[in-house]
Amino acid sequence: MSSDFYTHVYRPLSLFVTAAIICTFTTFTAVPLASAAGNGAPDIELPQMDAETGKSLFADRGCVVCHSVNNVGGDIGPSLDASNIDQSQNPFEFFARMWRGAEAMLHLQQADLGYQVDFSGQDLADIFAFVQDEAVQESFTEADLPEHIREIIDNGPSIPDYEIR
Repeated sequence: MSSDFYTHVYRPLSLFVTAAIICTFTTFTAVPLASAAGNGAPDIELPQMDAETGKSLFADRGCVVCHSVNNVGGDIGPSLDASNIDQSQNPFEFFARMWRGAEAMLHLQQADLGYQVDFSGQDLADIFAFVQDEAVQESFTEADLPEHIREIIDNGPSIPDYEIR
């Protein structure tokens, strides 16, 4: 290949093709996926929610150490009774409120449980369902609490200065 051909034809053409390919892929990746319904909204997969599973998670994972439901649990954080008028039925708002208390919750989990509680998206969906379901909450009693969680509640929080609101 002669130097003139490379400099004046091949190189500019290859740069143009490369730029066109980059622009094409950039354009496609920037556009949100259309829904299967064809309404232009992105397809979002929301998990199925199970309030009974959420009830077990609420007790087993230690949420009940700081939050009460049906008069069972701690009072460091807000009550999560479904009848509480401050509760949002929007899961995104609920978890935004949770996020605002994350620092305090992490400190309390470490102090009282000895570890940071780990939740999957499904776990959070189920806990949200429990927090919204008055009928399932009415069946929540101290008998649902694991022994080690009941002991933590009875002994009080390790860091009483923290308040989750």
